[in-house]
Amino acid sequence: MKINTAGGVLSGPIFSTFLHQSIPWSLSMLASGSAAIVDGIFIGRYAGALPLASVNIVMPVFSLLYGMGIMLASGGAAVTGDHMGRGDMRAASAMLLKTLISVGLASLAFCLAAFIMREKLLAFLGADEVLLKDCAAYLGVLLLFFPVFPLCIALSYFVRMDQRPMLASMGLILCSVLNVALDAWLIGAARLGVYGAALATGISYCVPCLLYASHFFSSRSSYILPGSLGKWSEMVKAAWNGSSECINETSAGIIIWLFNLILMDRMGGLGVAAFTTVGYVIMLGGLLSYGFADSLVPIVSVNNGARHYERTRRFLYSAAVMVFCLGLLMFLFLSFWPTTVTRFFLPGEQGAQTIALSFLRAARWGLLFMGLNMVLASYFTGRLWAAKSFFVAFCRSLALPLLLLWLLPSKLGEDGIFYVSSVAESATFLLAGGIFLLTIRNDASRNSNLRRNPENSGA
Repeated sequence: MKINTAGGVLSGPIFSTFLHQSIPWSLSMLASGSAAIVDGIFIGRYAGALPLASVNIVMPVFSLLYGMGIMLASGGAAVTGDHMGRGDMRAASAMLLKTLISVGLASLAFCLAAFIMREKLLAFLGADEVLLKDCAAYLGVLLLFFPVFPLCIALSYFVRMDQRPMLASMGLILCSVLNVALDAWLIGAARLGVYGAALATGISYCVPCLLYASHFFSSRSSYILPGSLGKWSEMVKAAWNGSSECINETSAGIIIWLFNLILMDRMGGLGVAAFTTVGYVIMLGGLLSYGFADSLVPIVSVNNGARHYERTRRFLYSAAVMVFCLGLLMFLFLSFWPTTVTRFFLPGEQGAQTIALSFLRAARWGLLFMGLNMVLASYFTGRLWAAKSFFVAFCRSLALPLLLLWLLPSKLGEDGIFYVSSVAESATFLLAGGIFLLTIRNDASRNSNLRRNPENSGA
């Protein structure tokens, strides 16, 4: 069966095809990040620094849930793209259904566990008596919507895989617009604080789920009823292939948790509030970079299935140029106008602003390498090289930050905390770049074999 190749994924010009896929998705990532930042702005301005710190205390839980959803969605989508590249739409459609079922069951189990252990969970995350009330209110509302978050992400992945990047992006942009509007009403006007922020987030994610679901029942969908779901062991392969994305998200939650514990001990709630502000800036740059990087997965996986290995690398180079330029722009902004950020989020909170400035000056260096690391990890995911992708994500998101959180503060004091992310990103880039250089030799060998045996190309 012929697959949908809109946008020239298998044959169109490299850079224009990449932009067709990546620009809408990156804009949707920007909109998604902007909505989270608007949450912070409203909470910081209308509720204060400590409620803002409470939101950050709960963030690791959301990161774990989000990471689980992205692991299954990105891994399942990459396997689906490989089936599409081979022209097997029944296998691709079966993978879609298995992924959605897995996401639904896993998120329900996660929600139930978090509800049962919510009091112990908040204590474990570091919520003290001052922050506990706001933390409990925020988590309590989010639990009502937990299954919706990963389902929305999974649906968007498979809509993009069906060569509908604009529809996938519009769903997340709509989600962000709704979130901002509800923030203005529930936090700004109704003054519901963190309760209103959680409610706005949950409601806004429900709408794009309905929009995405409608695509699969439309005539523009390439997916079909597969008849049989095939072997469920394929989901294990998909989950392993998407494990790098899971590591990125869940490790972020773990590192945020450790930062919060250290900062609560050394600087108190104002330190956590300052870290939250810096986290929003890094998240904004990270989401934009992730939008370009993650756009590689559907493009590279389809071309990988068609055995167009040189073409996959050219897409990689396009993404690398885009994210490096983006990182450089953010680096320059934080070098010349850092106080714009701190005053915007924390007006009147001079102590928190001072700490945040120290964070920003140190963290800006990591922005030069963060996007490149994401691009390489996504490229490895699209090529179905799960171990390579996992290694890059594990280094940048967990192993190196953990090592540096232990090492740098003991050597440099409080200043060492601020440089953890920058050192981790730059070291990871050296490792990931070395791995990529080794893959060029492997691809050259494959291309040589395909020229000698064209009947095995699978194109």
